[in-house]
Amino acid sequence: MGKRNTMNDFYDHKLTPQKIAVIIGLVTDALQVRAILVDANQRVEIVLEGHLSKKSEMDRMMDDLSDMKFGEVMDAFMKRK
Repeated sequence: MGKRNTMNDFYDHKLTPQKIAVIIGLVTDALQVRAILVDANQRVEIVLEGHLSKKSEMDRMMDDLSDMKFGEVMDAFMKRK
């Protein structure tokens, strides 16, 4: 049987609200990867691009989530699989 995901899994991976916003932005196409840069020291920089001028799917989703507690948002995200 597979391991059941819990809220502790999120905390173990140290997902911050900023990281979650980036994930949601990428999944909903509100953000696109503009460039992936790797320097000689193998430091990686990922440049993301998005537009704030029009209401995107992410904006609508964030409006829906704005009244929810952080734990409720995480639970909803985990159950989405």
